Amino acid sequence: MYEDIFDSIRQAAEKRNLRERTIQLYCSNVSYFLRCTNKPVTDLTLEDADAFLTMKRLAGRFP
Repeated sequence: MYEDIFDSIRQAAEKRNLRERTIQLYCSNVSYFLRCTNKPVTDLTLEDADAFLTMKRLAGRFP
């Protein structure tokens, strides 16, 4: 469903010579964010990202 987003993340990370595990973690966290917001990508806002990061900080960890 979000393959284009993950492809973009992977391409950007590979340009920066990041390790495969780091790329996987980035994609995993973005996937979690998209599931938590339950909105189409085109409807996401900075407030959605801020609320997600606040929720995760208060919870004390990422999945």
